[in-house]
Parts: sequence; structure tokens; C-alpha cells
Amino acid sequence: MIDLILVSHGALAAGLREAAEMILGEQENLTVLGLIPGDSLTSFIDKVEQAVDSCSDPKNVLILSDMPNGTPHNAAMVMALKKHTACISGCNLPVLLDVLTLRDEYTIPETIDMACGTGKESIINSL
Repeated sequence: MIDLILVSHGALAAGLREAAEMILGEQENLTVLGLIPGDSLTSFIDKVEQAVDSCSDPKNVLILSDMPNGTPHNAAMVMALKKHTACISGCNLPVLLDVLTLRDEYTIPETIDMACGTGKESIINSL
């Protein structure tokens, strides 16, 4: 099973987890971290690193961030370089559901490929 860490601005990560668990049931090995006012990049990196270190193998960790180039994403990228974790940016509920349902059967690269496809397909013009 791939360990997941979901990082976001504010409570978005917690909200995504709550919504996913409403659909799929309680999830194991899913940590959520929200950047709050007063957090610096350095302090948030420390929080993410503690979450990574609590997992059995950093190379089996996938970090999902809410948007590219924000502080949560930047902290995730530091972990990718320092701890060799994997990262996806632009997480939405369909992506999270995909990752949660695929992480037992597929490798991290396979899961990332499928989740990125889902992310692109899940944004539609409904008019």
C-alpha cells in the first residue's frame, strides 16, 4: 500500500479526506496537513518531513498537493529531493479517490499516471 500525505492551503486537505472517506470509508495511511497563517515554508517543510518520517519507507510515499508552486507543493518538492518521495500537484476529489482505490494494486509511477489522467478528465465544462 502506498502511503499518502495530502497537503494544502488551509483546511482543504482535511475536507478532501472527509469527502473521500464519506465515499470510500475510513482510510489508513493517509495523513493530511494544512498550511495555516503564520506557517513559513521552513516550518511547513518540517511538518511534512515529520509525516514522511512516520511512514515505513519514504520511497513508498506519494504526496498530493493542492496547487503547483504554492508553499504546500514547495514543501512536497523538498521531500521529493531529500527523501525521494513522489508528488502530484493539483489534487482534487476525483484524483484523491483514484489514488486511494489504486494504491493497493499499482506502483507509484502507475498510480501517478492514472491519477493525472483522472485529474485532466475530471475538469469539464458542464454547459
